[in-house]
Amino acid sequence: MLIPSIDLLDGKAVQLRQGNPDDKQVEVTDVMGLLDEFSLFGEVAIIDLNAALGRGDNRDLIGKMLKRCPCRVGGGIRDYDSARELLSQGASKIIIGTAIDDDFIDKLPKDRIVAAIDVQGDEILSHGWQQGTQKNVFDELTRLAERCGEFLYTQVHNEGLMQGVDSRRIERVIQNSPVSVTVAGGITTAADVALINALGGNCQIGMAVYTGKLTLAAAFTACVDFTKSALIPTVVQDIHSKQVLMLAYSNAASLADAIKHRKGTYWSRSRNALWEKGLTSGNGQTLKRIDIDCDGDTLLFLVEQQGNACHFERYSCFTSQQKTFSLDTLDNTLSKRLQQAKNAAKAGSFTQQLFNDTSLQTAKLREECEELIEAKTVTESRWEAADVIFFALVMAKAKGVSVNDIVNELSARSK
Repeated sequence: MLIPSIDLLDGKAVQLRQGNPDDKQVEVTDVMGLLDEFSLFGEVAIIDLNAALGRGDNRDLIGKMLKRCPCRVGGGIRDYDSARELLSQGASKIIIGTAIDDDFIDKLPKDRIVAAIDVQGDEILSHGWQQGTQKNVFDELTRLAERCGEFLYTQVHNEGLMQGVDSRRIERVIQNSPVSVTVAGGITTAADVALINALGGNCQIGMAVYTGKLTLAAAFTACVDFTKSALIPTVVQDIHSKQVLMLAYSNAASLADAIKHRKGTYWSRSRNALWEKGLTSGNGQTLKRIDIDCDGDTLLFLVEQQGNACHFERYSCFTSQQKTFSLDTLDNTLSKRLQQAKNAAKAGSFTQQLFNDTSLQTAKLREECEELIEAKTVTESRWEAADVIFFALVMAKAKGVSVNDIVNELSARSK
């Protein structure tokens, strides 16, 4: 898996040489644009350098980024409240450094903790890479794995220098680690990425991408095994419903085109040519995210589908996959009604009336809660529970809280 990195310093994306905040090699002001570009290739790592250095933080910006796409977050997370808040905001994982041995870690979901292991040679460093610990990384792997679900293994001696990776040590760490390993530091070429991927590790990439030494497209393609077959099966999934839409095939040319234009572009076996989905039917696909399986011989495209995916004018080429009601679809409807309520001089639907009248919201939610409490039968309880959920979501939406925000909050509470 590729993990593009966005290191934040004073609200800008930067790349530092050897972690030195006074030695900025790259500075990008359009952080959200960078996030949109990077998120195609997978989960993005956000590192709050201000928080790590004790110079304030970028929490407001990070909150906005987490609403945009899945991200893991690290930098200056030293207490339970900070960790818990990031998980509640939607961080897929949190990266913990020297605080990994603190008691608050026990209160957090283990599979969402990434332990940062920063090394000089085989010695683990601390205090922002400034101090040695006299601890050997290979002596600590098993113990640390009991406190996390993943390691971020950074070769500090290679960080920001674009001089390649220490492949021998990387292989030893991955082979000896009880949990998955993400490698950072010195990843410069597609060959570096292919090597780490073949070993079963993830690649966190920064400097090489920012400087143009390596493109994310080239890094991703390096993980795809076209030697087994020139055509790779490509599973196409609706990014919103997560339903499978179709199965297509990709080769190197179609994959490059799909990445470049961010469209559902495949290789037509019947025409032996590039095929852009929807070019004639109008049922096109916007490519939002790509993934590759562990063997490198199957692709996953997550798309926004316009119209139907199937040539029989069905939602999916698989008849079992259908658009179904979900809280996400309800959330989308509520968002539309809220916008209509803001724009309309006079409320139309009852939902719009609710958004325009906080007293009505409160009265209805209180009424339905009482009715759920008093419900006697399964049928009554089901009906009243649905009412409570609906009116609670309306009030939450009016206060700027989405269904996804609520799910993130509940997820952060799970252990």
